Amino acid sequence: MYCSNSFGQQYDYSENAAFIFNFVRYTEWPSKNNTIQIGILGNTPVEEELRKLLAKKKNSTNTYSIKNVPPSEAKNCDVLIVGQSSNDAYKKINTALKTLPILVITEKENQSRFGACISFYIDEENDFKTSYQLSLRNCKIRKLNIGNPIQINAALIR
Repeated sequence: MYCSNSFGQQYDYSENAAFIFNFVRYTEWPSKNNTIQIGILGNTPVEEELRKLLAKKKNSTNTYSIKNVPPSEAKNCDVLIVGQSSNDAYKKINTALKTLPILVITEKENQSRFGACISFYIDEENDFKTSYQLSLRNCKIRKLNIGNPIQINAALIR
């Protein structure tokens, strides 16, 4: 499934779902349950693609719970995916979430200044492929350890 952003470029949401699966796979939380709670803030096609992908992935150590969450429930997530249309809602709750161990992933570029750990973007210099920015500073504040496979492919942001 593809969706255009404001410049006519497109995200491949099945590709984004694969990225998210690997982000989760290579993230260590300070204390982690066997069930990874993935919250979706707003409406985004990545939710359906992520459900399809996770239905195919059988991991004996983890199970995944995906649900659309209102801002008031974001604090209960291990992973929070912020849809493009929900950046304003996220900015309003960011202060309350800033130090919680939540892997915040946004569909809008340059959101590290609002506490995001990872932000997707379309890389115009690389044939308009989907890429991601990683803020190790925000991950550290959230007490998340991001593995090298994620770091080496990221555009690192302060």
